[in-house]
Amino acid sequence: MAGARPRHIIHMVSDGMSMGTLSLSDQFSRLSRQRGLKWLELGQRAEVSFGWVNMRSLNSLVTDSAAASSSWGSGSRVKNGTINQLPDGRDLKPLLVVLGQAGWKRGLVTTTEITHATPAGFAGNASSRQTSETLAAQYLERGIEVLCGGGKKYFDPTQRKDKRDLRSEFKASGYEVMDEAGMLAKASLDRPWLGTFASGHLPFEIDRLQDKKLVHQVPPLAEMTRRALAKLERENQFILQVEGGRVDHGCHDCDIATAVREQVAFDEAIEVCLDFQRRVPDTLIIVTTDHSTANPGLNGTGDEYAQSSPIFHNILNSRQSLDVLLGRLEKVSETAAVKKLIGEVTSYRVPDKKAAAFLEFLNKKGATVYDQMNSKTVQLGQLLANHLGVGWTSGQHTSDYVPLMALGPGAERFRGFMQNTQIFPNYMALAGVDFRNPEVPLLAECGPSAWEAERTGVYS
Repeated sequence: MAGARPRHIIHMVSDGMSMGTLSLSDQFSRLSRQRGLKWLELGQRAEVSFGWVNMRSLNSLVTDSAAASSSWGSGSRVKNGTINQLPDGRDLKPLLVVLGQAGWKRGLVTTTEITHATPAGFAGNASSRQTSETLAAQYLERGIEVLCGGGKKYFDPTQRKDKRDLRSEFKASGYEVMDEAGMLAKASLDRPWLGTFASGHLPFEIDRLQDKKLVHQVPPLAEMTRRALAKLERENQFILQVEGGRVDHGCHDCDIATAVREQVAFDEAIEVCLDFQRRVPDTLIIVTTDHSTANPGLNGTGDEYAQSSPIFHNILNSRQSLDVLLGRLEKVSETAAVKKLIGEVTSYRVPDKKAAAFLEFLNKKGATVYDQMNSKTVQLGQLLANHLGVGWTSGQHTSDYVPLMALGPGAERFRGFMQNTQIFPNYMALAGVDFRNPEVPLLAECGPSAWEAERTGVYS
């Protein structure tokens, strides 16, 4: 297999996944599914290449998702918050544009808004990751063949600031435009796709599965991936990015019950891709993350840590994301009501003293010693750490080197310790394309920081 070139490339990203999240998700999977994660099983296969990647951005040891994806998507480091654009305003040519010009078909599948930082880093250019309306229009201009995720509002004339009817423009350009799971299941394989299954991000898996309407409307990541591959399989060459984007959001919220369910959903998409590769062996699969977020860990509890395992089992009783639960908690004003709501959703019998302390924080009277934990959902996550045993470093990104696994033709290029900017030239070489974007030297460690670029307040 060494020296071979793939006809198909699948780049899989569990956004915001730390090694702690991966470990806890495997342990949760064994509790809930009686089997571990496919990701970790890959590590036992001799033909899999394993590496670690430094994902730093141009201006910080801690990257945001825009700079991280842009490093893969252009081979150049950019400042946090920007999409494939250097500080002097020069646009870099994104990976999907370069490969599209070389005849490759292209797809983006995500559980976030389709214009969000990670998918955009493969296909867009912007001075700010927040310009989602501009990025949506770029997808049409650049003819990306498969688009599946959330973000319907950025294509809707009633919600766009410029009132542009992008949905109609996509239809006029031959796209099949979809907004519910049933439409995706029946979509023509002969036309390009725009599937936006929520106004913003897709709902968290823990919430989707509790709502029959959402189950009908919103396809899981594995199904979007399966359908995208069924369409792209007909092409001679394709590249597909698959993102489990809401792992990151669960971790920003310090919500381990939500994050591990998102990671398991991502793992089911890995299984879909491995099944595809067994049928179509000239497929390269990359499985990685763009950065760590909040670095959860199951802490030792009880004498000789004897309570660590039993306390983690409580995660099976969580039935709602902390994001949704917080919205309900903000409507109550009594300690008893706080205890009742948290108990209903998590089975945690919150002590009076802890419930009162959390209510003070909700009323903006509480305070944190560490500023990066000054968030309502982060404090709710800290409260639930008493029930689940899982603690957090903050609600923000961290600078960890990230794991990467590669399987298929060309996998040997992705072995050992790498810089994030090495992924793009590897893809160029494997595609037989001679192209390189300009690069600039690292900037001083100055803003914006990752948490500023990410605007984490939208998650918490």
